[in-house]
Amino acid sequence: MKKGWSVIKKNIYIFLMIWISSIMLVGCDNYAKLTFKEDIDFIKIQIGEKYKKITNPKDIDNLISLIEESNLRKSKEKQNVIYYKIKIFIHSNTKAEYEQITVIKDIIFYNGNYYKSESNLGEQIEKIYSNVNYPELIDKDEAKKIKTKKLNRRNLSLQKALEGYWIDLKGNGLHFKDGRLYQGGYEFRYLINSIDRNENYIHISVFGVKGFFVKGKKLFDMHIIIDGTKNNLKLKKDMVGGYTYNYNMIYVDDENYKLGTYESDFFRD
Repeated sequence: MKKGWSVIKKNIYIFLMIWISSIMLVGCDNYAKLTFKEDIDFIKIQIGEKYKKITNPKDIDNLISLIEESNLRKSKEKQNVIYYKIKIFIHSNTKAEYEQITVIKDIIFYNGNYYKSESNLGEQIEKIYSNVNYPELIDKDEAKKIKTKKLNRRNLSLQKALEGYWIDLKGNGLHFKDGRLYQGGYEFRYLINSIDRNENYIHISVFGVKGFFVKGKKLFDMHIIIDGTKNNLKLKKDMVGGYTYNYNMIYVDDENYKLGTYESDFFRD
């Protein structure tokens, strides 16, 4: 009897080990590492119309190591992120072609696939861009495209200009769409109380959508001033509980182009 029970326990143990191993394997299936050939001539990092050409082998190795050592989880579908994109062009010594990586905060698009990094890879690459000692150059085609995008927003009504994606210096994002406000993982409903076109001012009230205690209840007011370009805004949030928060935000379009600028004189007033 003891021998029989011992065999049963052994079989249960083997079954559990196989089951756990299968779970671990399935859990790892979506993880990936990007690898690149060693014969790299130079790397171009581009943010909007501005770019730097990285040519020093040590700087190239540091950037490639950062990307290759990042833990990435493969995504089955496109990821929508409220942030501007960074494009990386990796040029080989032996080929005229190049490899391109697009990074939007913690989302990476490469070779037809989307990945999500466990760290904010975009922020790290942007720091490298700021710190490396190379001249900042202008991509004329991108500059023309971005200029057109900016000019097209000037004639929008205030209500229409408000809709879309806005980010602050800390990377916090707001998305206004069809009377809905999305912030992080939260959804709200907003109502425009008043618009002053002379002051480019909008006053809106924001209400809860989900949750027993907040659904349908007013949560805060937003006092918004948009500049003449319609790409920069100042936001004052008055919470129902009495707290007040202020934000300077810039517009990012649906192609992840940064159209506003934190260096605008509008934010110095």
